[in-house]
Amino acid sequence: MSVYCVRCGTANEETAEFCVSCGENLKKEEKKKEAKKETQTQTSEKTLYRSRTNKMITGLSAGLAKYFDMDVDLVRILWVVGLFVSGGIVAIVYLIMAAAIPLEPE
Repeated sequence: MSVYCVRCGTANEETAEFCVSCGENLKKEEKKKEAKKETQTQTSEKTLYRSRTNKMITGLSAGLAKYFDMDVDLVRILWVVGLFVSGGIVAIVYLIMAAAIPLEPE
């Protein structure tokens, strides 16, 4: 398989770093594409939403699980354990978060 030079269009060997005709750096375009992909990945911000589809009460646990890349059942268990350990304070935090965090867009 050949690699074509973006400058002159000459076919080069796949392992070639520079064009045999004009001397253009053939790996430069690959590096630009990789850098652009990394920049897009780094700049894409995660947004916290309540789930519309995977919900038991408000969808907050599913939204938190997706945001933190966790299992939704683990998040739900943590809510229940926190409820008993905190003496009910976690229930207030849950209600405030459920009111403050928007539903995910359709």
